[in-house]
Amino acid sequence: MAGVRTLLRHRPDLAAPRPADLGEVAVRAATVSSVHRALDRLNAWQHLVLEAVAAQPDPTRTEDVAALLGADPEAVATTIDLLADQALLWRSAAGLHLVRQVRAEFELWPGGLAAPSTEPLTAAEIDAAVAAAPHGGEVLRRLCWGPPTGTVRNADRPVSADSASTPVEELLAHRLLRAVDHETVILPREVALHLRGGFAPEPVPVTAPELTGQRRPAKVIEHTAAGAANEFVHDVESVLTELEGLRPGLLRTGGISIRDLGALGRRLGLAESRVRLCLEIGTAAGLVLAAVPALQLTTAFDRWLTRSTLDRWQLLATTWVDTPRWYLTEGHCLGPSGEAPWAPALRRRLLRNLVKHPLQVPDPDSLIALLRWQHPGWSADSLAVRVPQLMTEASLVGLLGMGAVSGLAAAGLGEPVPEHLTELFPAPLDSVLLQADLTAVAPGPLAGRVAAELRLFAEQESRGVGAVYRFTAASVRRGFDAGRSAEDLEQWLATHSSTGVPQPLRYLIADVARRHGTVRVGQATAYVRIDDEAVLSRILAQPGADGLGLRRIAPGVLVAAVEPGEVVEFLHGAGLAPGAEDAFGRLVRAPAPPRATARRTAPVQRPPADPTALAEDLVAQAEAVRERTRNSRTVQEELAAAVAARTPVRVDFVADDGTPVSRTLTPLVVAAGMTRMQPADGPTLAIPIARIRSVRPIGA
Repeated sequence: MAGVRTLLRHRPDLAAPRPADLGEVAVRAATVSSVHRALDRLNAWQHLVLEAVAAQPDPTRTEDVAALLGADPEAVATTIDLLADQALLWRSAAGLHLVRQVRAEFELWPGGLAAPSTEPLTAAEIDAAVAAAPHGGEVLRRLCWGPPTGTVRNADRPVSADSASTPVEELLAHRLLRAVDHETVILPREVALHLRGGFAPEPVPVTAPELTGQRRPAKVIEHTAAGAANEFVHDVESVLTELEGLRPGLLRTGGISIRDLGALGRRLGLAESRVRLCLEIGTAAGLVLAAVPALQLTTAFDRWLTRSTLDRWQLLATTWVDTPRWYLTEGHCLGPSGEAPWAPALRRRLLRNLVKHPLQVPDPDSLIALLRWQHPGWSADSLAVRVPQLMTEASLVGLLGMGAVSGLAAAGLGEPVPEHLTELFPAPLDSVLLQADLTAVAPGPLAGRVAAELRLFAEQESRGVGAVYRFTAASVRRGFDAGRSAEDLEQWLATHSSTGVPQPLRYLIADVARRHGTVRVGQATAYVRIDDEAVLSRILAQPGADGLGLRRIAPGVLVAAVEPGEVVEFLHGAGLAPGAEDAFGRLVRAPAPPRATARRTAPVQRPPADPTALAEDLVAQAEAVRERTRNSRTVQEELAAAVAARTPVRVDFVADDGTPVSRTLTPLVVAAGMTRMQPADGPTLAIPIARIRSVRPIGA
């Protein structure tokens, strides 16, 4: 069971979806996709050892692999044990064998080497041949690290050192190249290894390279990171709240335009890159719905506002880590160019390395070298561009402080925030300080509802945890346009002010209220025209009229908040015979009732089974199958012996109705999974062998 548990731990994709038995695990482990994932998890040393095994003939030995690498045999043996635990190779009495699909992953020339030569040259012969073929150096350099083949006309023609007229002919004449067919030459394996000086182009350490850097004071780092985290929560809240007024539309190709992104940044006084990061993470966290025709806040945003600052930040931090998007791409914000399936793995690997070295500013070169060793599939050039961007994003989100790793970094990996750092996330306030200069000062982070309401009536002048808001005629009018009244505003200010409402602010509210609403604009979906006022009054008195939003706006005219068809149906129920008319007053047939748009429900994603528990279940299931097989074999042997001796035996079996039965019977014949038995009295019985639990001699 330990081997199965180890395999599932190293290769979790084998456990999702849950396999039926160990046979299915074995089949999955040999598939192309699973092998590719397993190779992707190997570090540089493990990958090098596996490639060296692939470069050897099948089967090979651990000693031969170590000799090819020029490495410590003990280190190679330990790594081969690990690769065997991951089912990437297997052992037999003859030696080591690669899984077929693993060998296919290394293609035709593993390590860039040809197959071993039938007549290999010695080191002295290679040195002498290289000296005798001075014009072939460039050809040897091109083929040395693979692929080891080249194309040339008449490659298999006879050639000697005296008749050679080209560099390739020189190399063929001195056996440094050999002809494969009429048009192909190959660099022999021993020549390539001798010219290289080793299997790998550069030494690969067995253990991870050390991450170097400078340490910073703990208190400074933690306070800086916590300040960035609080500010990021505030900025995400501000950006998403501003969406309600701006409502940027979505482009046909996806994402929002650069113009809308810039307008959002100018309204908030934020850089476009920060607005982009807030929008991307807010959308990935489910706080915003990016669906045609425009961005729209979700109910999750309203719930998010009611949570503590720490909880809100943790959602944003884990979203930053786990979302398969590259946030600061050059394409449109929320557009398809930001899709990056590899991004979560890179962020998680980066954070895990940094968490092991807290309060340290890592050296970029050593960090890139460590990442390259852990994941040899990532190129150094791409990491040189992406790692600084990730460090910048992590600092903006609040996982780092002054470039150093804080105690908050582990929260991005889903771990709890240390207790002493939770104090750096103050509880949101529900009050502000109102001043006579028409400003409101927030001495700390405001609760989401309070901040949203304050931004409705006032312009935010400064950013940060403690912000300043200024009341203007335009901002107060904006609140009135949203449906608030002067009384609502004054009551709200009195409730949420620690200093009372200054007189200048009262004058401003009264002045704006006096001029607001002299012209009214409303909305109605349907209207009703009636000449008889008595009938009109009877309609308004009908039960359900309020639910339709029916109200009088002029003599003989009612308006409703529902579709005309619903009003017609309501009037029919009141005993009237209304006629529907179009916008020009012409009678029309009643419209069809509205229908909601059907939405498909996404399938539920089941979490993978726990590797340890799954391994126990699969091993127990396999053991039960083996036990049933052994029992069936034993039962058949006992029955065969009883048939030959014609002696009665005690048989324990399961009857047709599922009840256990124990009887004395004499076996007559055993064939095709069935046995026929004769009781002492009664007819002959036919019993499937699979239902027989045991066969015992009489008296046993």
